Amino acid sequence: MANLQHFQAKVCYTAAGVLIVEGKVLLIKHKKLGLWLNPGGHIEPNELPHQAAEREFFEETGIRVKAVDVVGLYDETTTEFLPNPISTNLHWISKENYWGRLQDKESTDKTWSNGCEQHVNFLFLVQPVAGVDLQFNAEETLGINWFSAEELETAEIADNIRQEIAHSFRAADHLEKMKSVM
Repeated sequence: MANLQHFQAKVCYTAAGVLIVEGKVLLIKHKKLGLWLNPGGHIEPNELPHQAAEREFFEETGIRVKAVDVVGLYDETTTEFLPNPISTNLHWISKENYWGRLQDKESTDKTWSNGCEQHVNFLFLVQPVAGVDLQFNAEETLGINWFSAEELETAEIADNIRQEIAHSFRAADHLEKMKSVM
């Protein structure tokens, strides 16, 4: 058996955007998981995390968005600084692949063809560039919907996503308060 002390899961980097408009958050229903998630996906080579979040959001919803810096430390015209994610998390995608590799067996989970065993996800608060007209993309998702905080309580959402969305509502409120002071 492999030495567990030095054996790491195969990590892929992803980015997602959370869009809150008029007290509702926009979520997509993930094709493989069947759960409601923030629109997002894998970061491509030579792509920055916030750019991946913006691109994936558009691909999955049809809405063009821009990642915003909720910290508010930087002027938008300063190009040296990038938007800060409001959350970064590490979660399992395929423990089966990981344990199969530990035992020198072929992966038992064929649904994750890119070989990821864990994702490091960067979550950005995003704002629409123009309108918020949805364009459902059946190739990307099973569904798309706006959820109020109350509706989130009964929606099919993983606990960590529910926590991120609650944090996102607080971050959006903080950003609005900062704007009103300036």
